[in-house]
Amino acid sequence: MLTKHPMSITGAIATHRRYILLALTSFVLFWVILYSYGDRIDLASIHYPGSHHSKENNTSITIDATKESDGALIPNYLHLIYALKDPKSSFNFHFKDYLSLYGAQHHWHPDRVYLHTNADKEALDRGRAGESGKWTQLILNHPNLIINNIELQEKAGNGLTIQRMEAQTDFVRAKVLHDIGGYYIDFDVHALRDIAPLRHSGYKAVVGIEAGGAVNLGVLLTAPRSQMIRQWVEGMNAAFDGSYVQHANGVCSKIRDHLEGVDSELLVANQGSFHPVEWSDGDKGKRGLFRNYDLDDGTFTNNLTSFSDGDALPDFAAEQDVDHTKWNAADSYKGPEWAKEWLWTKSYTLHAFRPHTDVFDSFGLEHISPRYVLERRSNYARAVYPMALDMYRRGLISVHDSYTGLP
Repeated sequence: MLTKHPMSITGAIATHRRYILLALTSFVLFWVILYSYGDRIDLASIHYPGSHHSKENNTSITIDATKESDGALIPNYLHLIYALKDPKSSFNFHFKDYLSLYGAQHHWHPDRVYLHTNADKEALDRGRAGESGKWTQLILNHPNLIINNIELQEKAGNGLTIQRMEAQTDFVRAKVLHDIGGYYIDFDVHALRDIAPLRHSGYKAVVGIEAGGAVNLGVLLTAPRSQMIRQWVEGMNAAFDGSYVQHANGVCSKIRDHLEGVDSELLVANQGSFHPVEWSDGDKGKRGLFRNYDLDDGTFTNNLTSFSDGDALPDFAAEQDVDHTKWNAADSYKGPEWAKEWLWTKSYTLHAFRPHTDVFDSFGLEHISPRYVLERRSNYARAVYPMALDMYRRGLISVHDSYTGLP
């Protein structure tokens, strides 16, 4: 009969203990990593509350947490929101909406473009096929577009019913930015230069102020689960009162008051960075932005009266010759007298607050069409002209296209 040596038994027990200790250490280490980097690891699969995901409807969002990192705290993801009162109805994108997306793609090169919408599959199919107009077709067929199908939140956390669709989309905006981070822009926001310096600034969130000093959320950059975005999600649900801004700009202005200056949580950009135009309808606001001025000899604007598609359009490069970066740069630059107030080189975006229809009509305008922009007769047109010119040279737009993209 064989008997085991006492030392053999002791060694086996010691080895067994080492295995147990190693397993426990690995387990603890895993949870430490998960806790420390949860914002990244947790992104492996995103399912928003109230949303449904189906392969057929192309609404499932899957994020590879090990991919698409350029070292910035704020990921290079663009978020857009478009909700329909009736999910079965059709999209109604206009030229200005595609111009907004095109500029963001051109200047920011987002890794992903999310369109969060409640539209059903049939509405998406019609839009992609061109039945809802040229601009809808171009947007829905954008190369790196990801559709996230959502259901709009009907009640705030305080139990009040959310009736206005604008408010419902505010709740969507906060939720998706909280979950995966990136940057959101309204469809009336136009990119003018790269925001990479802001994403790489080391701040976890960036907001801008509008005229008067309140935070405006038409442009918002944030890391996932930043202090700012977490507080907004909590605050908007508690403060919602049915008004237009209390749960959004109101709450975030209060967050700004106590979070700005705390470590690297929140960078507050001045008015000129994102929202250089006033909300008012006056000359410093919408009227000064959209008003068409008389055509001149072509030095600063384009007379397209006898223009045909294929004809060359100028880039007006001479207007960029003045170096505005020097301390002794001239206050004036090569441009028409009426354009002196608008130095777009100081802005990352132009938030083009659109006037109400009756005010817009009083400017002698109908809608923002390719021709309106290509003529460069307004401050708005001058600001976004480079993107429209690029579209024209690529054959994406015609001077005869309507603002709806429909015949």
